Parts: sequence; C-alpha cells; structure tokens
Amino acid sequence: MIPFALHLLFTRFLDDLKPEERELGCRMGLEVLEKCDELWVMGPRISEGMAAEIEYAERLGIQTHYIPEIEMAEAQEHDMCMEMQ
Repeated sequence: MIPFALHLLFTRFLDDLKPEERELGCRMGLEVLEKCDELWVMGPRISEGMAAEIEYAERLGIQTHYIPEIEMAEAQEHDMCMEMQ
C-alpha cells in the first residue's frame, strides 16, 4: 500500500484559491483515484472534494474504508510509543 494525500501534493504547485487551478487539481485527483484499489477516508469531516471522490470511487466500484477519528488517534499514539522504544 502507498498512501497519497493528493490535496497536499497538488497544492504545492496549484493554487486552490484560483477556480481553474482547483478544478484541474480535482480532475487530476480523480484520474489518480482511477488507478487505486481502495479509498480511505480519514476522520469525521467530509469536504466537498472528498464527497466527490467518494462518489466517484463508488461509481468505479472502488472499495471505500472510513477510518474514525478515534482509530487515527490510537494509531498516532501507537506510533509515538514505538518511536520512544
């Protein structure tokens, strides 16, 4: 597995405040999603862009996993404990 947070990658060279660049980033994100086997949704907040990705994944038959905030916190806590050892 390779995790991608494309909103962090694409905003390095696209300006999210410019509508044409935001649209380009969203389209590129959907193209990357087409190559994925799974979509993982982290945390309770679903943005407009995330909702579009989830809907697209469903149309493509890509399995979507929802990771609750509590599981994210537990994983972070586990990682911190492992770093201290």
